[in-house]
Amino acid sequence: DAEPAPFDHVVLASQGRTGLSRVLLGSVAEGVVRRAEMPVTVVR
Repeated sequence: DAEPAPFDHVVLASQGRTGLSRVLLGSVAEGVVRRAEMPVTVVR
């Protein structure tokens, strides 16, 4: 288990990959959004 984070919101940038590159490389932003226990804002 991770220690509680000292913040209450995450903001991150996404390169906006689509298609095959996203399938092969995955999406870090998507992973963060799915796993975060706090609000996440993704900007392109």
